[in-house]
Amino acid sequence: MEQRMFKADGIVLRTRILGEADRLVTLLTLEEGKFEAVARGARKIKSKLAAGVDLFNYGHFTFHRGKTWPIITGQDTIKSFSCFREDPDLYPYGIYMAELSDRLISGEQPCAEICRLLLEGWKLLGEKNTDRFLLCRSFELKLAHISGYSPHLHSCTNCGSEKALAFSPRQGGLMCSCCQAADAIKMDPGTAAVARRLIKAPLSQSSLVRLSDSQKKELACVTAAFLTYHLDLGEIKSRRLLAE
Repeated sequence: MEQRMFKADGIVLRTRILGEADRLVTLLTLEEGKFEAVARGARKIKSKLAAGVDLFNYGHFTFHRGKTWPIITGQDTIKSFSCFREDPDLYPYGIYMAELSDRLISGEQPCAEICRLLLEGWKLLGEKNTDRFLLCRSFELKLAHISGYSPHLHSCTNCGSEKALAFSPRQGGLMCSCCQAADAIKMDPGTAAVARRLIKAPLSQSSLVRLSDSQKKELACVTAAFLTYHLDLGEIKSRRLLAE
């Protein structure tokens, strides 16, 4: 018989108003995957759950299985990334990583690796010397890799030629001039090399990479197109904030 009470360490990805005083919280947890839970009375000023179910919080949660959603009965904060709420320059990056992780995971599937990646990404965003642009590109590529959709970046996806100077989102990799598809995006060999490095290297090393402005535009265009096509993400609203 399924236990009525359970515990999980989770990240608050988003919240919405439910009824007069409650919140419906979307959690990404190490143990139970992604799911929604009700925080009763969380909108009341004196609520003990109010701060713990805010966006950008990581905590230890206790739940009771309700008829529709689990009900949060207790919460202890492990780490609050309040810097995203306090710094308008940081907020778009923090919310982008959260939205991307949220959209990538469709249901209650094991996602401990994604949880840890998101926590590390948020931690690095708050550090002074972090290149936020490259950190986001590294985060995108690693999410795709974890999901089993790494782009092919070593040679032409079709014929294997090493003289590949374009990337096809539909084909999922580089293409040479002879095989180039209609949707191909120009991709400098140096940009492809950086993308390969970002997939393999730890997130913390993303700021060590050096790219020209044109290469940054290529990398951003390629990763966005690849994620949209292969992971069926649709519109990522927080991308507009990053662009602005």
